[in-house]
Amino acid sequence: MGNETVTDWLAKNMISDENINFIETVLTFTSSVKMLAEKQTLINRNLQSLFPNKKAMIKPDLTYQQFTQILKDNDIEVNPVELLNKYRSQGVCVELCDELLIQVK
Repeated sequence: MGNETVTDWLAKNMISDENINFIETVLTFTSSVKMLAEKQTLINRNLQSLFPNKKAMIKPDLTYQQFTQILKDNDIEVNPVELLNKYRSQGVCVELCDELLIQVK
């Protein structure tokens, strides 16, 4: 059980492969736009081309509330705190996950 990946955990929670890829893309693109703010428009265009049926806007100052709204808007039912903790523990987008988790009330 200790070797369970985030992808394994999400699949076990009945999250589709497309939604898993979407979540990972949102996190990695958001992390990227923090470093490359001038690429925000291009990053958002890429997100829309990869996931034309999904609703999300990548921005460098994404909040925890906005992240949970992205999940909700796209009918992804998963515990966001547990999700972010799992990504962080696997070393994926650690800084972003930390920033978002600090905002949890």
